Amino acid sequence: MKLPHQAITTKHETVLLVTPLLTQTLAVVAPALSVLVCVAQAWRILRAGAHGVSVVTWILSTFVAEMWTAYGFIFHVPAELYCNLPFLAVSSIVIVTAARHAHRELATLAGVALVTATTIGVALACHGPHWRWIISTIAVCGAVFIYLPQLVVALRSSNLHGVSIISWIFAFTTSLCWAAYGALINQPPVALPAIVMAPSAAIIVMQVARHRRAHVA
Repeated sequence: MKLPHQAITTKHETVLLVTPLLTQTLAVVAPALSVLVCVAQAWRILRAGAHGVSVVTWILSTFVAEMWTAYGFIFHVPAELYCNLPFLAVSSIVIVTAARHAHRELATLAGVALVTATTIGVALACHGPHWRWIISTIAVCGAVFIYLPQLVVALRSSNLHGVSIISWIFAFTTSLCWAAYGALINQPPVALPAIVMAPSAAIIVMQVARHRRAHVA
């Protein structure tokens, strides 16, 4: 029979063992889901067109991914490169297809050029170790707003045929994973964007699902 203090010690040891495992799991799952968000939306666009897809959301997503890529490259954080380079590759398909559908190729090109030039400028100006917080802060702040343009479109548009509901389920799950990961590693900036991202993604999922049911009926 275990004494009370032995039971408490065993419980504490179990928590110490589980927490690093959960942290390591989320460190893999969260970036993987981030890429799947993009893959699912790209697949939907290639099959069904880009009706209802917000180009602005994907341009902002590109900006955030570029900022984290710059952060990973400058400060030697390979995980950021593994996550964001595949995202950038697949997101280009979403952006190009959605821009063509909306007949806004030049405006989209200008937007992508602007965010890319901004990323390069910030990276060149903040390449020293004492300035890394600037890049991460910009990336985190950008992450707070990236879903809002798509949310506005989802609430206003009557045609969301091109929006992938699977992509936004992934987006909702990804937000929760990043929130949990940020909490476990004691990094509030990693977790805070989920306060806006998770509810936004959930509302988009509900709007797209409502649109699908209305068209089936």
